[in-house]
Amino acid sequence: MNANLRNFALWVIIVLLLVALFSLFNQQGPRNSATDISFSQLLSEVDQGRVRDVLIQGPEIHGTFTDGRSFQTYAPNDPNLVQRLYGKGVSITARPQQNDVPWFVSLLLSWLPFIALIGVWIFLSRQMQGAGGKALGFGKSRAKLLTEAHGRVTFEDVA
Repeated sequence: MNANLRNFALWVIIVLLLVALFSLFNQQGPRNSATDISFSQLLSEVDQGRVRDVLIQGPEIHGTFTDGRSFQTYAPNDPNLVQRLYGKGVSITARPQQNDVPWFVSLLLSWLPFIALIGVWIFLSRQMQGAGGKALGFGKSRAKLLTEAHGRVTFEDVA
């Protein structure tokens, strides 16, 4: 394979990986039509019996009103919230807080230093196998190239 083509392919791969990582971390998830309400508004809606069900995920609360509209809010640490919801007949679902990082990203981030170290080691070992030892070669060859035009030394010249 041509060295320039290999160099170009390496840079294309690096650029594509950077674009993929940027788009992965900059991705705005699909926004649902849930309206943001305050926590006090949620409590007043619960007291009036307008909340059908809620999903409590860590400090976040997602739910639907009795008319079908969905809402979301952030809840402080309120120990009476579940009792209040249960007392008004609201269907309660609780889940642990989600980690939004996909599994392959966490795997990549944990293995990336190890993979980079192996890549550098392979690169250096391949460079040292070449003629002259390009990587870590601290001296130059002192061999001179002789051509016909550059004065050829014959036996007659020496004698």
